[in-house]
Amino acid sequence: ERDILKLVRSLFLDDLKAEFADCGTDRKKLYAFQGKLASLCFLDPACGCGNFLVVTYRELRLLELEALWILYRDARFQPVFKPEALLQVDVDQMHGIEIEEWPARIAEVAMWLIDHQMNQKVGEAFGQLVRRLPLKKSAKIHVGNALRTDWNSVLPSKRCSFVLGNPPFVGAKRLTPEQSADLETVAKSIKNAGLIDFVCGWYLVASMYI
Repeated sequence: ERDILKLVRSLFLDDLKAEFADCGTDRKKLYAFQGKLASLCFLDPACGCGNFLVVTYRELRLLELEALWILYRDARFQPVFKPEALLQVDVDQMHGIEIEEWPARIAEVAMWLIDHQMNQKVGEAFGQLVRRLPLKKSAKIHVGNALRTDWNSVLPSKRCSFVLGNPPFVGAKRLTPEQSADLETVAKSIKNAGLIDFVCGWYLVASMYI
């Protein structure tokens, strides 16, 4: 988690926290900030069991909770107050590509688990039980080979806010025949492509995607 946060902070979280601090108690700015959080979409094209997506989602929900607390802390004593109706950030903002079925399914469940944990935090803050049942939304985790998959079919690049993750590093001399073939599909136009690390395939596809 420490290493994931290094990336997440430098990529977007520090900027979001600075933007939140700038909102102060200005309700108009806080509403707009929550809307921005809910509009962000993330793609991890080598997501494994979803660790990067889970941490990212948790941090977004924590920021949303801070904004909601400023906006609604005085309303929490009203009998009609329902904090779950105020939530906008949801798991369907998270997208991933994973080559193996089992980790992909784990990632989907992990997103629901972190969503439940964050709902509990909202409930603790406002003194009410928060439930999002039945589960209507889920993270989109595509099972497939990221170097042979059109990332736009998972998340259109126009909607993607950030690409993040930790693709596999495999030295050129250690590639399996299958990995060499995968890399060849995206790097065939590059001189001496047979000498580059496997991870470069993700950099090449990401550069075309963005």
